Amino acid sequence: KEVRGFRVLIGGGLGSFPHAAKHLMDFIPAENLLQMCEAIVSVFDKYGDKRNRNKARLKFVVDKLGMDKIKELYEEEYVALNSKTYPAIELPEDAIPEIGKYQPNTQCDSDPEFILWKGRNIEVQKQEGFHNIQIKLILGDFDVSQAKTLATIAEKFAGNTIVCTVNQNVMIPWVKDDAFGAVYSELKKIGLHKAGTEEIRDITCCPGSETCNLGITASRGLVEELNTQMESGFETSKDLDHVTVKASGCPNSCGQHHIASIGFHGGAKKLNGILTPHYEVLLGGRVSEDKVVFGTSVIKIPAKNAPMAMKISLENYKVGKENGETFGEYFDRKGKIYFRDLLNPLKTLPEIEASPESYIDYGSTDKFSLEDRGQGECAGAVTDMITDRISEAERAHFQGKLSLEKKEFKKTCEHAKHSVIASARALLVTEGMDFNDDWECLKKFQSLVIDMEIVSAKFAKLIDSFEANSDANDDKTAQWWLSNAGELMEESKKIQNTMQSEKTLRMRVGGDDSKRKTSGKKPDGGKQSIDLLGVKCPFNYVKTKIKLETMAPGSILEVLLDAGEPSENVPRSIKNDGHQVISLTEENGHYKLTIAKA
Repeated sequence: KEVRGFRVLIGGGLGSFPHAAKHLMDFIPAENLLQMCEAIVSVFDKYGDKRNRNKARLKFVVDKLGMDKIKELYEEEYVALNSKTYPAIELPEDAIPEIGKYQPNTQCDSDPEFILWKGRNIEVQKQEGFHNIQIKLILGDFDVSQAKTLATIAEKFAGNTIVCTVNQNVMIPWVKDDAFGAVYSELKKIGLHKAGTEEIRDITCCPGSETCNLGITASRGLVEELNTQMESGFETSKDLDHVTVKASGCPNSCGQHHIASIGFHGGAKKLNGILTPHYEVLLGGRVSEDKVVFGTSVIKIPAKNAPMAMKISLENYKVGKENGETFGEYFDRKGKIYFRDLLNPLKTLPEIEASPESYIDYGSTDKFSLEDRGQGECAGAVTDMITDRISEAERAHFQGKLSLEKKEFKKTCEHAKHSVIASARALLVTEGMDFNDDWECLKKFQSLVIDMEIVSAKFAKLIDSFEANSDANDDKTAQWWLSNAGELMEESKKIQNTMQSEKTLRMRVGGDDSKRKTSGKKPDGGKQSIDLLGVKCPFNYVKTKIKLETMAPGSILEVLLDAGEPSENVPRSIKNDGHQVISLTEENGHYKLTIAKA
């Protein structure tokens, strides 16, 4: 009896840090699929970083533990679930569906558009006599009336099935060749008869800044412009059909730019003193059944130059490719530096007086701005810095445990010390401090965190042992370092959780509670000030926030900030915290931010 099932790969995904899926097993019967899925979820539940939404992905667990350890943990979880009963998985049968009678339409047989459509939009199925019809959706859009007609077409001429594709199109399978004319005629009535799917003219994108809070640029507007240029004079040929173009409004890859031959992701940058929409250009990405190559980031250029980047890259490929060489292979051969130099002239724009439209995003007539998009950059950066450093401490501690199991005591101590330093750096972020020197970091950690009893006083021994720099690398020493590093890491995580739940950056100490100090107080009308000139982001925000937490509601705080990122980011982050930004004024090359505490 034939057993149907699946090959299993895990840990893949795009996002701003794309990962190729890793092989877990060659085959698992369909009846065991749910048990397998639950076992994998259990591994993630135990080892995944679920507090940080950006890191709550299986791919990061695979990175941290490695596939050998993942397989070992998976087997343990799978066996533990053997006594559990799962509902049966119903797999669709391979049976050919029943298709009703219909009248073939041959009126468009000589229509050049129909002939082109047949050559570009139809694929032969493995089931003899049947075909998949690909329907091109511009920007992935279709309306209700079009959807109803598509449903009618599928019911009347095919197997009553419509499939959504990964490239933002739809597909109708189970179509016989004598139904092509009739299907095309119905599609033409609703404007969905355009030729060219799954090829260079079929561009994928995300909604971008039009509707997404994380979007930086209007990726749909860019793709509309790319489509216009494709349709008006850009010469394409069959040898370009394998080329894919994709765009996202931010680095998160919802538009799949990492796996495109030519990919764009939105960003922002000042050019000639003006904040201007930009795109990072990625080249050489591609996906096959057994391999993925992520695109290489080559250059960042103004948004209005992105169409020219596509054109130059394609023209260069057409002229320079060797026989049978794909765009990805051509990029691999020529290299990043070659293409960076090729596109380098596109990094500039005319002065704004000469070409004001060049500084405006596609589909907009307004000045480009990042106002009110997403959370304040400072607040997000602080959270990410703390979380990343605690994650670093966890990874180092885990590596230490692995080394201890192998009786590699010197490596165990090294990993444990790394974990201690990462935990210290995580908590010092809340004091607006960052250190490259490990010893300076630990000394400041002792005075501001250990001595203030924010963490247990016993961790002072860690600092003393670090200073002594003992060469002892025996089993007992390794276990001592690893145990204390783990306890410090856990205390740091508890402090982080408390700060997150209280929405504060102050690490509470005994009775030192600013809320209790200021409770019931009325503002005295006086102003306080803090000079943060020379303090980089996000530490200027941290110091501002900490200062505000010591003040009574309604109090006024004046903050001096450098021009640029500090004056752009801190006000928005403070506003998102609920405080009132009274004014932001320029003074002698820097800015004064005036805040009323909430």
